[in-house]
Amino acid sequence: NLASRPLSVAQNSLPLRQPRRPHSMAPPDFYALLGVDRAATNEQVRNAYRDCAMQHHPDRGGDPAVWSALQRAYDTLSDPQKRAVYDRTKQDGSVGAEKAFGQAFAEKGEGAAQQRGLSIEAEMAEAKGKGSTLAAAGFDMSHAQGFEAWMRNQKGMGKQSFYTAEDLLRSRQYGNIEATESTAQPLPALSATAVRFDAHGPPEEVLYVDRACSLPDKLAHGEVLVHMLAACVTDEDLLRVQTPLTVLNDFPPFNRTNNKWEAVPLPATAGVEGVGVVIATAKNVPTLKDHPLEVKDWVLLRPEARRRPAGCWSTMAVVDSSMLIKVPAQLMPVRHLACSRSLCTAYRLLEDYGSLRPGDTIIQNAADLPVGQAVIQLCKMLKIRSINLVPDDEGFERTKELLVQLGATHVLRDNSKLAEFLEALGSEMPRLALDSLGGDAGRRLAIALRPGGALVVHSMQSGQVPQLSPSLIMYQQVSLYGFNLSQWVSEHGAEAYLQMLRTLAELVQAERLNVFTRTLPVERLDADALAAALSSHRAVQDAKSFRERTVFLLGSEAAANDVYFEVSAAIRRLESSADNGFDPASPPYRTPGGSSVHQGKSPAAGAVRPSERWADAGAMLKELELEQYVSNFEEEEMTSMALLEDIVNRSDGEKELMEALKEMGIKKMGHRQAIVGAVVGKL
Repeated sequence: NLASRPLSVAQNSLPLRQPRRPHSMAPPDFYALLGVDRAATNEQVRNAYRDCAMQHHPDRGGDPAVWSALQRAYDTLSDPQKRAVYDRTKQDGSVGAEKAFGQAFAEKGEGAAQQRGLSIEAEMAEAKGKGSTLAAAGFDMSHAQGFEAWMRNQKGMGKQSFYTAEDLLRSRQYGNIEATESTAQPLPALSATAVRFDAHGPPEEVLYVDRACSLPDKLAHGEVLVHMLAACVTDEDLLRVQTPLTVLNDFPPFNRTNNKWEAVPLPATAGVEGVGVVIATAKNVPTLKDHPLEVKDWVLLRPEARRRPAGCWSTMAVVDSSMLIKVPAQLMPVRHLACSRSLCTAYRLLEDYGSLRPGDTIIQNAADLPVGQAVIQLCKMLKIRSINLVPDDEGFERTKELLVQLGATHVLRDNSKLAEFLEALGSEMPRLALDSLGGDAGRRLAIALRPGGALVVHSMQSGQVPQLSPSLIMYQQVSLYGFNLSQWVSEHGAEAYLQMLRTLAELVQAERLNVFTRTLPVERLDADALAAALSSHRAVQDAKSFRERTVFLLGSEAAANDVYFEVSAAIRRLESSADNGFDPASPPYRTPGGSSVHQGKSPAAGAVRPSERWADAGAMLKELELEQYVSNFEEEEMTSMALLEDIVNRSDGEKELMEALKEMGIKKMGHRQAIVGAVVGKL
């Protein structure tokens, strides 16, 4: 009976000492089958597989079933992505993304449900066992217990001590501490299309489109230049425009912690959530112990509870690398990455609250927005019933049809008619309520809950906290929680957040998870389009329209690559000569996405990229009178000039290409230097 047990229970089994026939009821431990530990490198896995093949291959008299299991084990553990799935779910990729997600979700939820705090009975028994009197018990703590208590009570209070030099250099609390210019990276004159504001206030009144927003003339210590791909309009974006949250720093309880909101220097660029590609870095960023980044890395803005917005509503942005999380390129479609916080919020709401099991019921409002859409689809996979409230307007029937297609169990009208609402619920008494609106809308959700249910507020579009009656709290034992993804990431770290993204990406790639949004290309971004984008998720629907969040499409990977080459060439010219020929009065080069790179006056040879000058490496070698090496390049499949440019523009790329040329058989240092110089653009 699924409803009588948790989603799953983690099984603890003894490791297998040697390959054996898989048990029909439980999959074998792939690590034990190969005889390696879980930290084994790919080379160790490969060597172990070869040893097993010598002994267990059917041609050598081995058991075919054991050999089949060994092959599955090697296929899974030798592939980094399959191995990550297996480590998380204890299943190979053949089980499917949906089943793997359900099992991993359940195991984490069961583990969280088993966590306990103090037990009074256990403390009494321990005191009696030591011969102490109960009156004296519990007052003395060991040094380890005292330190553990101190560490536990620092959570959420901000950093207390142990500041490193990197912390001080990046902290804006110490304005007189700056890194030397040795780590800075000068930039050419750059401008971008950005959504800006000069003062805090209602977003629809203070935000405007700046088609020529100037960027800094250098990347300071720890900063990177990001070509933005997309950004989603969220409630957090609008809140940070509307009010300077620094006013809360002076009031309790916020004035009792070190976790302060950073001030936003005005004028500023809006935007806290987005995805982009790194196209330039400060000189220290690739070698950082924490948050190292390279050019061409895909990055997401890290959810930050207290730091000032990164300003990602722009075609290009200068961002501190500690505010970014590196993600695999094209981990999800760009539109999904732009809304990834909504997907992660839905995941955490279901995993962290309500102790849900198959057959349970949840209820949520604003179900037609990205968080609600994701909750519906995750509930369907987990066999959890969902009651979904959406606006009571002319578009209700169309919205209902869409959400039912996603997997909604029930779709109801969200209005102030409480009796009608309760009648529509019937006998359903949800265990968990997810509130995105606050105020009266949240109160209605609380009334619908079963005894002991939980109401979780993850957004408050109304600006008001749900008002719960004393009877709900005292006699129904309804609990009220608040959830903020930024706080979760602050407590659990970027790696846990990235792992959650990978899990969700598997579902997206398997077409089990999707979000519906409207998109606005940057080329069509003007005052009217901006006003519509800010309110599209609150619009009153008719029979032909949906309430949808807007995603700004700010660029593409191809455009990022073009801008990267332009910026890299301009940086090299800046560094090659003090008299580099840049004329501030000359017009900038403008990319299709709205970013500009100031070209100025430069020598003819430096103005043309090598990939534009030569069709391939053969043409370059012919001009260098080094035709004897054409076959070397062809044999190594390195005839593409774009590929060679990509290599030299990496950190230590020139050195990397020099070593590659040596391995290709080009022994003369002078010849290697001539080729690298040509690829860099110094010829």
